[in-house]
Amino acid sequence: MRKVRAGTKPDYRFWRIVALLLAVSSLTISGSNVTFAQNKTHCDLLWQNTLVSEDRRMEAARECVEKLPSLSPDEQVSIIRDYVTRLPQSIDPSQYEDLASKLVPDAALPLKAYAARYYSHMPGAETGKRLDDLMAQANFRNDDLSKAHIYFARAIRVFRLGGDHAVMESYLQQALGLALEGKMSGLLPFIYNALAIRAKVDGEYDVAIEQYQKSLAVFEANGDFAGTGIIYANIGNIFSDLGDNIQAIKLYRQAIAIYKKYSPENVDRLIAVYTNLGTALSLEEQFDAAITAFDEARRYSKDSDSSRMNGLINYQNAVALHGSGQSETAILMAERSIDQILQNRDPSEAANALNWLAARYIESKQFTQAQGALGRARQIMEPDGSGTDGLLENPGNTFWAQEYAESMGALFIALGRPVDATPYLDVALQLSNSRFDQEKVKAIANSQLLFELRDREARLSTMQDQALIADLKLEQSRLQTILIFAIAISIGLVTYFLYRSYLSQKRLAASKDTFLSEIHHRTKNNLQILTSLLNMDIRRSQSGSPATGSRRDAANRARTMALVHDHIYNHGKPSSTKIDVKPFLENLLELLSESLGNADVALHWDIVSAKVDVDRLTPLGLLVCELITNAYKHAFDDRGGKIEVSLVGKPGTLELVVKDNGAGFDQKEAERNTESVGLLLLEDLADQIDGKLTVQTNSNGTIWTLAPQKSNDLLTIAHR
Repeated sequence: MRKVRAGTKPDYRFWRIVALLLAVSSLTISGSNVTFAQNKTHCDLLWQNTLVSEDRRMEAARECVEKLPSLSPDEQVSIIRDYVTRLPQSIDPSQYEDLASKLVPDAALPLKAYAARYYSHMPGAETGKRLDDLMAQANFRNDDLSKAHIYFARAIRVFRLGGDHAVMESYLQQALGLALEGKMSGLLPFIYNALAIRAKVDGEYDVAIEQYQKSLAVFEANGDFAGTGIIYANIGNIFSDLGDNIQAIKLYRQAIAIYKKYSPENVDRLIAVYTNLGTALSLEEQFDAAITAFDEARRYSKDSDSSRMNGLINYQNAVALHGSGQSETAILMAERSIDQILQNRDPSEAANALNWLAARYIESKQFTQAQGALGRARQIMEPDGSGTDGLLENPGNTFWAQEYAESMGALFIALGRPVDATPYLDVALQLSNSRFDQEKVKAIANSQLLFELRDREARLSTMQDQALIADLKLEQSRLQTILIFAIAISIGLVTYFLYRSYLSQKRLAASKDTFLSEIHHRTKNNLQILTSLLNMDIRRSQSGSPATGSRRDAANRARTMALVHDHIYNHGKPSSTKIDVKPFLENLLELLSESLGNADVALHWDIVSAKVDVDRLTPLGLLVCELITNAYKHAFDDRGGKIEVSLVGKPGTLELVVKDNGAGFDQKEAERNTESVGLLLLEDLADQIDGKLTVQTNSNGTIWTLAPQKSNDLLTIAHR
């Protein structure tokens, strides 16, 4: 960032420069209107996204479309090829086909190739033949720009119709090679995004994150801020796949805000992200909010020429309606969605919708309808009687394949056919292990870190901007003081105080590197802890121990760490090593109550206000998270009960007590069980803060106490 130096004398050049810039800006603005009116291309404003308002740019696009057919062949080719290379998306896609029919062949072909992405997902041999004809023309003319767009459209078609993902990857790699060689800056981020989607649906989350990062970087380099919304939405899809719908909801809402600000006319993107938002809200049992999101998606769909999303909107809306108690309406809506999905989307989505319908039929004892829905689902997912082996050999969309296998197993059990259920449940477990191995989950943690650090970098950059503004205000204030007061003493006093303010803000901005270094250090340590916790869960799962709720437990641990970083950033100081434990633990307990809450279990707390070393905040938070989670999951029967958490001050130290009035547990049996990950984890966390964890348990409840091993070793405090 360029620094503005504060001079010791009035710098009249400042005002001369301002006057000159204003004069040049005036000439530029008026000159651009004249140029646009008189220039023979009539398309100058199509690419000037940062200099021209959206309404003016779209108006320019309409004028360009009208004038293009009357231009010379060379001018048509130059304008269209430049447009298709950079993809400013100023021209309405509905105009492409009509415009192409009026242009010379060398200009029409690249426009048709680009437009192919908007219809390539449509089923039927005619669409495939249309793409083949375009590729034949591109090969005949040796037109790499057109070929790159056609390969991309073919990849979209394979994905949308549930084809072989290896074929999709091949098309995308061919498109990528041509785009890189031809410096097709507009197409590149969409190719990277499609590569990421392919990796994500196959469970290769580490690859997906890498490709999303590339796409995001190119969108930003192009100044395509609307494109960054695509990446936020797709990263949200990854979190949703892995069960962290709270994080997904945040990212979907970010994407919606970006779309509305930078590309409100692109309703297809808004339809998709509102649909995904509704799905995530429904999974979190926020059914009313989910239905509102689906209504928004349907409202935007009325303004769109595409019906691609209608089936998925209706299916997911049906799930939310059923959750809110509107079962009959939900079933009718889901039945209507099946054919809509089959016409426009991956058939495996329709198979899962059919399984959901079958479950609803079984609930209402409509067994004939249930058998019919199951039969249709198996024809889609197990063609030609390939059975469950086919799901492993060619799972297609791994997420949907796993969901299908799980639901089939559950349905066969509900029908009293456990033998038929067993192979499906086994396949679901194998697909789950493939999706949730350590490296892939670590990649997701890294993606969350990426967005947190980007947000903090933006905030710290704002701090630097404020220092620069203070510098400019200082120089302006000096000049005004000389002109108005001309009193040396007043000038000195005003300059002194302003300069002190300026230096203070500069020091604040200068702390950026130190602050970020500390963030990286703490985040690295906490990700190592998170990886260890996930490894424990994986080993427990592989050893045959129950793992029910492990996804939610892992999500709560990750949220605990995110809360640590949030409190370090928002409540601490860059130079401080201690932070108040009271707001942190209160926020954590509210988060756990929301995530694990049971209406029959009351959670109360009494937390002392005290300063705690930030390095001990993470193990303390995780220990509280584990104790509360265990109490909710294991301490109570249907009658419910109460959990009490207290953190009280002792002389120079703190003591943590977590108490419930549940059923207790057999402590000796737990200690003999070498597979007891919970007890090992609790002891390890206590050791990290030099504490001793003891437990008293009987049929009237359990009391966990964390006390210092030595008088000055545990959570040294300083009361306010």
